[in-house]
Amino acid sequence: MLWHNKAAATAQGLLYPGYVASTHFHAAVDLQRARYDTWVTPLADGAWDRLVEYVRRWSGDAVISSELLATATHDEIDRALASLNFAEAHIVCTARDLARQVPSVWQENIRNRHTESFPEFLSAIRRPAPSPIGDLFWSYQNLSGVLANWSRDIPAERVHVVTVPARNAPKGTLWQRFASIIGIDPNAFNEPSQLDNHSLGFSQTELLRRVNLAMDAAVGWPQYLAVVKEYLSAKVLSAQQSRTDIVLPPTESAWVHDRAELFARQIKAAGYDVVGDVTELVPEEIPESEPEPTESEVLATAIAALADLAGRLPANPDRDRTAERVKHVLRTFTEQHPPVMALRQLYWKGKASWTRSR
Repeated sequence: MLWHNKAAATAQGLLYPGYVASTHFHAAVDLQRARYDTWVTPLADGAWDRLVEYVRRWSGDAVISSELLATATHDEIDRALASLNFAEAHIVCTARDLARQVPSVWQENIRNRHTESFPEFLSAIRRPAPSPIGDLFWSYQNLSGVLANWSRDIPAERVHVVTVPARNAPKGTLWQRFASIIGIDPNAFNEPSQLDNHSLGFSQTELLRRVNLAMDAAVGWPQYLAVVKEYLSAKVLSAQQSRTDIVLPPTESAWVHDRAELFARQIKAAGYDVVGDVTELVPEEIPESEPEPTESEVLATAIAALADLAGRLPANPDRDRTAERVKHVLRTFTEQHPPVMALRQLYWKGKASWTRSR
């Protein structure tokens, strides 16, 4: 919402800094280079300090947002907050119940080249023994632990937990809750026509997992990101109409419910500002889940994806490459030079003022 409504945010005195959509991602990678070394690119070099400089130049409120910030160490958090010592820092964390979060994380792992099956994933995050998959999951999803790390030097009233409402809540409830914290009018923002975060069904995710298994290790991350994650997954597989949601099996409900209740109690005891209801973090009764997709269902998904690809790919894909390269160079230049970004901010403010005057 903030990225697609930068002019509306600027008109209300709120800065969502950065020229490319991945600005905050690169900044979070730069802040935690040891952890995310495989994602370090030229855009990540100095990205955190550039982002802070955008905020420093701005006279109003600003939002820095990335889920990668959840994994920051104490030293990295201290560096981040020290660089923002010219401002009053607030910590905002959106969270939903663990029963919905677990299948979502498995799907996102697969979209980032993981190969573990859903049962393997569940086994790894359930068991107390350390494992690469389980450690990765809980480094992000240990909600009370993440909040405790970030709130060591922040008063509890400036730590805001925004709970994701139940599925049957009115549309826009989550956005309204978030907007109430940062003091903007939620109705002044238009919902994007296309969402950047696409979900997949069970068959689509399983197909993607098998693609990951079959893919040559020589295929680097930039190639995978562009071809598999941003094209095959986001544009082709997510567009398929025949989809079955990935749901946590009822056999996992007991431990998930217990862990979620622990998070809720710890958040309440810490005295954080809860926007929503802390009980929304505790899963309701888990419905009966669908079985894993059959071989015929995965095959049908693959055939539909290939047919879709044939209709999507341009007849002469080489023709568009030059224009895309030019756009990429321009975006990179602007992102790496704060003065150029400052000129764009002036443009956004002027455009917003002109729109209001009309």
